[in-house]
Amino acid sequence: MLKIFVALALATTIMSAHALTNSVVAESPDWSSVALIKSEAPDSHGDTTPGYCNATFIGRNMMVTAAHCVVLAYISKDNLITIQTGYYKYITRPSDGATVRIGYVKKDSFDRHVNIELPKILTDKIARQGEKAELGPTDDFAILWWNDDTPEIKDMKFAEVTTPAESSLISKNISAYPLKAVTINFFNEMSTDTKRMADLNSYKWNNGYVYSKSNSRVEEGDSGSPLFAKINNTMKIFAVVKGKATTIFDNWDVYPAVNNNICDLNKRMPSDMKIKSCN
Repeated sequence: MLKIFVALALATTIMSAHALTNSVVAESPDWSSVALIKSEAPDSHGDTTPGYCNATFIGRNMMVTAAHCVVLAYISKDNLITIQTGYYKYITRPSDGATVRIGYVKKDSFDRHVNIELPKILTDKIARQGEKAELGPTDDFAILWWNDDTPEIKDMKFAEVTTPAESSLISKNISAYPLKAVTINFFNEMSTDTKRMADLNSYKWNNGYVYSKSNSRVEEGDSGSPLFAKINNTMKIFAVVKGKATTIFDNWDVYPAVNNNICDLNKRMPSDMKIKSCN
C-alpha cells in the first residue's frame, strides 16, 4: 500500500521514482496472474485513502499479497477489494507493418468481498494493539479468498507456490536459486510499461525473509508483489514484497517468505479452497 510502503524504516531517504529499478518489461502471459488490488478501508478515525498494491492469483478465487496492503480492511471488516487484471497491448503500425507494444492496459476490473487470512502472530498483535500493531519482516503476508465465481479470470494461468519442502531447500542454499520479482506499478513507473520484472543479483536468507541489496530495488507501489524462485525449471512464488528497510547507515529490501505462513493459514480455509502446495 502506498502510504505505508516503508514499514520498517527508521529514517527515510529520497530515491529515484522508478518502480522496481533496473527492471524490464514483464510482457509474457506467464505473469498474467499478477494483478493490482485496491482497498479503501477506513482507519479508526473513519478516514479512507485508496491503497494500491499487487496481489497474485494462485487459484480461481485466491490471491496472495502483503498483509499491510489489507490490514485496515481486516481490522475494520470493510473487506471490499477491487481487483484489476491487465495485459500488454500490441498494434500493427500502418507505416511499415511492424508489430509494436503500446503499453500495459486494463483487461478487467471487478470488486469482491474477500476473506482475509493473516498469520496468527499478526492477528494476536492486532488483537492487542489494533492499528498500532507492527508488521514484522516475517509476518507481513496475507491470503485473500472468496466464494463468488470469477469469470473474469477463466483463462488465467495461476501462479504456483513453493511447497514447504521446496521452501526449506531454498532457504538453506538461497544463492543456488534464481529469484525474480514481478510488479505492476503505475504510481512510480514513468512510462506505459507499468508491468515490470527483474532478476535479483545480491540477496540472502535472514530468519524468515529474503534480504536483498540487488541492483534492482523495490519502490513505493511495489508492495505485495510476488518474488518467484526457479525450482525444477518452474517459477514459483517464494516470497512477497514488504518494502524497503532503512536506517541512517544502510538500506535493503524485505521479502517475507510465503511458506512460513501459508500452510498454517490453509488449515483455516474451506476444503474446496485448499492450496495445492500444502497438500
